[in-house]
Amino acid sequence: LPGPRRLSAVETLRTAPGLRPHGLYGGLLSWDGQLADDARLVTAIARTAAGHGARILTRTRALSVSGSGALVRDELTGQELTIRARAVVNATGVWADHLVDGVKLRPSRGTHLVLRGTTLPGLTAGLHIPVPGESSRFVLVLPQGDGRVYVGLTDEPVDGPLEDEPTPPESDIGFLLDILNTALDTPVHRDDVVGAFAGLRPLLDDAPGDTTGGRTSDISRRHAVLTSGEGVVTIVGGKLTTYRRMAQDALDAALAARGMEAAPCRTARLPLVGAAAPAELAALPVPRGLLARYGTEATALHALGEADPRMREPVAEGVETTRAELWWAVRHEGALDASDLLDRRTRVGLVPADRAAALDAAREALDAAAQEPAGS
Repeated sequence: LPGPRRLSAVETLRTAPGLRPHGLYGGLLSWDGQLADDARLVTAIARTAAGHGARILTRTRALSVSGSGALVRDELTGQELTIRARAVVNATGVWADHLVDGVKLRPSRGTHLVLRGTTLPGLTAGLHIPVPGESSRFVLVLPQGDGRVYVGLTDEPVDGPLEDEPTPPESDIGFLLDILNTALDTPVHRDDVVGAFAGLRPLLDDAPGDTTGGRTSDISRRHAVLTSGEGVVTIVGGKLTTYRRMAQDALDAALAARGMEAAPCRTARLPLVGAAAPAELAALPVPRGLLARYGTEATALHALGEADPRMREPVAEGVETTRAELWWAVRHEGALDASDLLDRRTRVGLVPADRAAALDAAREALDAAAQEPAGS
């Protein structure tokens, strides 16, 4: 990637026209990688694991774990069953301390806002807006390839019971808008926020002498691997962008805890389903957006539209996701209902209005897949 360089005030405003020009001396342009679509990444990881022999159970809640297995419950039927295993890894995020004694977490909530691209027109780079009074905290403005813009994120401690699907409070939304508007010439208003979403960080509280003053923003983001007396390996902390290293450390610990041997870890070199060399991907005759989301499998999704042109239609006006993607999610990605399709396999559900408009397409995909013979 190119190295960082300074921008003049004119260049800065050309890159981000919405910035307030008064007092602007220039900018600093730097390059970095970014995770384009976490829903696609997580789905690809699960499918890659399945291709190597893993059994993927969705809608299943772990009720208890031990060094030799777990008691789980099917959340759709209520049926409970015991899974036996030679090694157990507890990778349940902010719920990890509910399953294993001796793990103490301090969850924090991170909220993002979703804006239409028209709210910040002409934005061609992400922005780092400093949080007043903080030395190393910023609000990020991240334009997306689908025309949306994400603004985030907060870092607020969460006390009490944890929600399965955390709801962004108005206080988080107001905080992000306030910081965003310190840098803009025309303020963004609450009505411009078309969606908001939040996640919970499983931060490890491992400091006897707490020097953070209760601030989760000061807790290390590094992952930690802990082994219980029963041999259950728990992994907490970390970030999605370092998942391969986290997986290697967790599995190394599990092998050691159970006295097992295995070949050297392959995760650093193991391609996910759909991966290929950039030149090979660039040569595929499919739309760029579809290619970015599905890699080499984009050719199969694109071919669906040759048999049925409706498959290439977007599921809602102004949304990139096509009907073929919903069909694919049902047939190949284990989607069971509209929430799976719109909230977990695609990003349509981040904007409630888009989700409502796409519901009919989701139901059609579920009905169509249900009527097809197995293996078709």
